[in-house]
Amino acid sequence: MQKLLLLILVCLSTAKLCVCTANVSVQPKDSLPSFGPPLDIPLYLSGNFAELRRNHFHTGIDIKTQGVEGQNVLAAEDGTISRINVSPWGYGLALYIDHPNGYTTVYGHLQSYSAKIEAAVRKQQYLDKSFSVDFTPDSPIQVKRGEIVAKSGNSGGSGGPHLHFEIRKTDNERPQNPLLFGFDIKDDIAPRIRGVRFHPLADTTLINNKHEAQSFVVNGNAGKYHLNAGQDVKVYGAFGLSLHTLDFLNGYPNKCGIYTLALKVDDELICASRFDELDFSTVRNINSYKDYEVYKTNNWHYHKSFVEPGNKLDIYDFKSASDGVINETKPGKHQVNYLTTDAYGNESQLEFEFTTLAKPPVSLPAPEPYDAYFPYGQENHFEYADEVKITFPANALYNDLRFQFSRQMQSTDSYSPYYIVQNENIPLQSAFEIKFAWKDIPKKIQDKILVQRSDLAGRTSYITGTATADYYVAESKDFGKFTLVADTTAPNLSARKWSTGGTVTNATELQFTISDNRSGVKTYNGYLNGEWVLIKYEPKNAMIYLKVGDSNFQKGKNTLEITLEDACGNITTNQFEYNY
Repeated sequence: MQKLLLLILVCLSTAKLCVCTANVSVQPKDSLPSFGPPLDIPLYLSGNFAELRRNHFHTGIDIKTQGVEGQNVLAAEDGTISRINVSPWGYGLALYIDHPNGYTTVYGHLQSYSAKIEAAVRKQQYLDKSFSVDFTPDSPIQVKRGEIVAKSGNSGGSGGPHLHFEIRKTDNERPQNPLLFGFDIKDDIAPRIRGVRFHPLADTTLINNKHEAQSFVVNGNAGKYHLNAGQDVKVYGAFGLSLHTLDFLNGYPNKCGIYTLALKVDDELICASRFDELDFSTVRNINSYKDYEVYKTNNWHYHKSFVEPGNKLDIYDFKSASDGVINETKPGKHQVNYLTTDAYGNESQLEFEFTTLAKPPVSLPAPEPYDAYFPYGQENHFEYADEVKITFPANALYNDLRFQFSRQMQSTDSYSPYYIVQNENIPLQSAFEIKFAWKDIPKKIQDKILVQRSDLAGRTSYITGTATADYYVAESKDFGKFTLVADTTAPNLSARKWSTGGTVTNATELQFTISDNRSGVKTYNGYLNGEWVLIKYEPKNAMIYLKVGDSNFQKGKNTLEITLEDACGNITTNQFEYNY
């Protein structure tokens, strides 16, 4: 790794291109504090730091728990519990520990907490009358390095049993790369390179006679890669490059992320990035960093080596004066070198050549029509007749946008026409506002209206907004097809396994299946013999749970009332009786 960092510094000092560096400092492993392992089993990863995810970089490491829940979770260092967060979403049951060394460790997707932590959680939940809580304990809870603070689980947005573990700087909460802190994790496998992609970045650009991004298949092994035979690349005009690369660690075949990436053309450094740390305020910029279109269509992750103006990531050690755009190569052949490494210094290289043409080989295609031109970095507006208004805030776009809009007739199930807003394969940094004019919507259901969004595959999602005198106003962070629909159906609630009238014991866990047809369950509350009772919610299983032994059941007959309300105000209330 030190050799790689030295190589980058040499390139910075000798490159002929203008240098623009980011606020990322070199962090040799031996300058960082030591942490103990967060589990008492061997550490194998299913995910690593800065791995490319949906709408965000992964801000920690995912540690396998041998396929089960209930492994001991250990405090990685002496410290004070600074935050406890319980949520049906995200990290699920999560724990934050501040350490005297200036770092905070985070433990996510837990099954349960240790007794002294659980007592504080239960107190807060009953105080707030909510399963979801986010708080700092009133009385400081101290923990020691190696102390069992929780059991591993699968709570929140987890897709299987594991521990999500983070190291953050306490003062700014920026996640650090845990693999730089010397944990006993084995990795002697170099990143694998699977493809390279050329992106036209000017109206006049042609790549092998086409004005569209093109991918080229890569072959190789032992860290040396090349284009498959017979793949000649001829370019006219400005373009950028991206690389499809993945890393793997010892023990399991899970696809993980890389640590560094550097691109050279004719031995001149064009772009170099490195994942020492991340910033939560910019992690959604991943949608500009990666090739979003290929991700949406094929779920492939290409790392771009050019930087759009709206990309605010500070992961770049070097960017050329043109932000990685390759636009001044002379006619003839040129050499490309891609170097990627993982956090353990394993590296892979891709080398190939392309040919720059002196003039366009074919006539340029006619530009695609558009309805408005939206410059990056400013607020933009679009209005269609008197039906719909669309506003983009100044920070919504990563680049200038040739905006496209179309209208389709409404269906029998909708209360407005369908509005197709742009191409959903173009990413947004922040939400745009869409206003639907109220038209012919009966007053009795106006409080049940919401927005339905459909994607190219026909999948639907729903967005609740706010009503004004003239418009229904909603926001979306994704383009797609939009219309107004109504949700007049109350949520569904049914007992699973334990039906009403049964006999229960302290070991019984009552389970209920819940669902809602459109707007989604917003609130859920249980009342045992008239008193609020804690109910656990797991959205991914569409289930709510109540552990009899953790609740104040009385000997004899007990009445449990459960109320669900969706985001449009439709309410379901069911009663169940149990003998205890």
